[in-house]
Amino acid sequence: MPDDALFETLRAALGRKRFQKPSTPPEPELAIRNYWTGEERLQQFRRAFTGRGGHLHVVSSAEEARSLIGDLQAGQEAIAASLPWLAECGILDLAGVQSGFTDAELLRNAGRTARIGIISCHCLLAESGTVVLRSSPEQPGSIGFGLPVTVIVAPRRKLLGNLDELLQMNPRSFASFRETVLLNGSEGRDIHLILI
Repeated sequence: MPDDALFETLRAALGRKRFQKPSTPPEPELAIRNYWTGEERLQQFRRAFTGRGGHLHVVSSAEEARSLIGDLQAGQEAIAASLPWLAECGILDLAGVQSGFTDAELLRNAGRTARIGIISCHCLLAESGTVVLRSSPEQPGSIGFGLPVTVIVAPRRKLLGNLDELLQMNPRSFASFRETVLLNGSEGRDIHLILI
């Protein structure tokens, strides 16, 4: 079939005439498939996260979170991201917790003696039990990984339904995936998530 005849057939199937410009397609709709209540969302996250070997601790206060971290520390050293959220919870003031690393070499040296890495997350996705981590100067990607125990402390408001809900909030914030890590389970590590 000659090219002109092929294109004429395609135009006819699309209901268009020769040299007619295509109409503007509609904007894609991002469908939020989440109809869970807050408690259902938490239970779905718990099933998915613990099903992959993670440990979920739901606490009602920063005091309980600090106490739990103290138990996990068992008197050993920890390194923590210097995030305002962790400071507000008083976690950066715990005995044996070092933070505020501005030099990669200092962080590596501290990581050699630490048992626990304490970080926070960008958000949590209930549908898949995924923890979304974002690297920043306050939270370098190396804090928490490679140590025997990783503790992630997050407020309950960070628990979203699914990836659609996250992308609807700010799709451009994920333009650089080099800074974003999706953690889908413990993958052989001891990971504790403390949800306040």
